[in-house]
Amino acid sequence: MRVPVLLLLAIAACGNAPPPAIEPLAVESVAVPFDARDAARQGEGRLRYAGGVALRSATSWFGGLSGLRCPDRCYAVGDAGILLSFDRVERDGRLVGIENVRGGMLLDRDGAAGTKATRDAESLVLSPGGAEALVGFERTNSLWVVPLGQSEWRAKQVYSLPEMKDWPLNGGAETLVMLPGGVPLVIAEEAPDGGDRPALAVGAVQRPDGTRVNLAFRYHPPANFSPTDAALLDDERLIILNRAFSPLTGVAMALVEVPLAEMREGATVQGREIARLRPPVSIDNMEGIDIRREGARVFIYLISDDNFNAAQRTLLLKFELLPE
Repeated sequence: MRVPVLLLLAIAACGNAPPPAIEPLAVESVAVPFDARDAARQGEGRLRYAGGVALRSATSWFGGLSGLRCPDRCYAVGDAGILLSFDRVERDGRLVGIENVRGGMLLDRDGAAGTKATRDAESLVLSPGGAEALVGFERTNSLWVVPLGQSEWRAKQVYSLPEMKDWPLNGGAETLVMLPGGVPLVIAEEAPDGGDRPALAVGAVQRPDGTRVNLAFRYHPPANFSPTDAALLDDERLIILNRAFSPLTGVAMALVEVPLAEMREGATVQGREIARLRPPVSIDNMEGIDIRREGARVFIYLISDDNFNAAQRTLLLKFELLPE
């Protein structure tokens, strides 16, 4: 198909009613250990724990957070149709809290609010400089371009790509990451046929006549896991966050490194697993990831979706990814 290249250029819940406009939000940060049973344990494999917090707020619409981006100021979307922005608080390289939190509803182009069925925001990427966000929605399987420097977070453009129209209702545009060259990659949480997850690199292929087309392939996650987000590790690799849940063993998360060169039309990519965490490590329903570099050091930030369930937590965690 012919891809709306403007999509590339434009960016160069559960019954709790979010606010109609952006407003400050009081959020408490409570430190969490890496392993509550073993204080001396400070990592697993290549992941070294660099602090983490459980986030709490008396505001009813706080929670359900999914995609995460932290170039400087952080942004996260929620499945009740909200967008949050906040600053990280770090001391001696360790994450100890967040501050200056602001939240608001994601509005359509007409400025209207929606329901869970139309505002199930699960993923996002930011434009260079952070002027705009591209937000991925499940249920509608659509992508919104949302300017951030306004008094409200209202979509200026909405895209519904034909390749995504049959993605599962509650397992669609869960993962969104920006590839080199400003190419958005979106991966479904589930597959219509129950198999490998469909993935779409928007406008990734340029034809001789100058038009651009999407590149479609599939992602094969670790057994019993589903992809929930991804972040670019460097110009050649990305890391995909995967989560799993079992009534017997609880939650688990796995990080998979995927070479970009393997993403070819019609291919199935699997990558290699570089980390897996499960309780008693302090994790929950991990749904958002971002990567920051400080010189040669690589840091991974993760956020969890509490599903507005009192038995779950909203966790923001920081790890250093150690060299092999």
